[in-house]
Amino acid sequence: MKKVLISGLNTYLGRRASCYLQTKDFDVTGLVRNLSIFNKIVKEKVTARLFELDLLRKGPAYDNFQISNLNFGIYFTQVPTLDNDIQLQLELLGLRNFVEICRRAGNNRVIYVARLMDEHFLEPVRNLLEALRVQYTIVVKSSVIGKESVLNRIFSKLAKRQTIFYWNWVASLKFHPLPLLDVYRWLREMPWEGNFISEVIYLGGHEEVTFRNLFYQFLNYTSDTQKREIGVNKFFAKLLLSRFNDINKEDIDEFRRVLYYEKNVDNSTWQKVQSFEFTPLKAYVSMDT
Repeated sequence: MKKVLISGLNTYLGRRASCYLQTKDFDVTGLVRNLSIFNKIVKEKVTARLFELDLLRKGPAYDNFQISNLNFGIYFTQVPTLDNDIQLQLELLGLRNFVEICRRAGNNRVIYVARLMDEHFLEPVRNLLEALRVQYTIVVKSSVIGKESVLNRIFSKLAKRQTIFYWNWVASLKFHPLPLLDVYRWLREMPWEGNFISEVIYLGGHEEVTFRNLFYQFLNYTSDTQKREIGVNKFFAKLLLSRFNDINKEDIDEFRRVLYYEKNVDNSTWQKVQSFEFTPLKAYVSMDT
């Protein structure tokens, strides 16, 4: 059995990892800043063992935390964006303290999971990991789809309306989304010990789809009413998205980052070492919406 320590449970990817990363052969311990708040937010059964511990302020819980026989640590990027200096410094502080905890367990192997939007701002992260002399791998992944992901949240709001206003540039934009649960299965199956050391590798979905097509796949399983479509220009698309669909600013900002940074990525680096079969998007949308 592999023993893994994870951090970044305040993020969507980390939160659901606490529910789905654990298996009978993959023992997961998670670090969370405030356990009572986390328990109120999470809506699924948590399978990982959780410890309340602040990686930024440290304190007695940090000083006294112990874990043994750790195989590796997984650190999910915790801040909204790395291109903000204050947020970057918080990220580096949390990562440094996470590495220290892993080393207490006699482990020096860390997987840092970032997003495509972080791709051009990872040099400070890599420099820190190099300076700490940790055996690291940086994984840069495409956007995910799944229950409560930003795309699913926006699609859910749009699905409530009889008339769908869209900007054709966005509707026809192609990308390669990742089924969320495939990310966890991929993390479990990759042979991290001895592979991808001091490397940046990419993880992207295997199917190309437009946002419009993905939305209608989602709609097939969440609504049985026919929708009316009206194409509008960029200005009205932005206005209508926020004003008439009750979508909060944080989700709109994250969606804009998806539009700006998403691209087809090259999976060949890890595919040379480990094969992996992705879940077909149509099947996945039906099982995790």
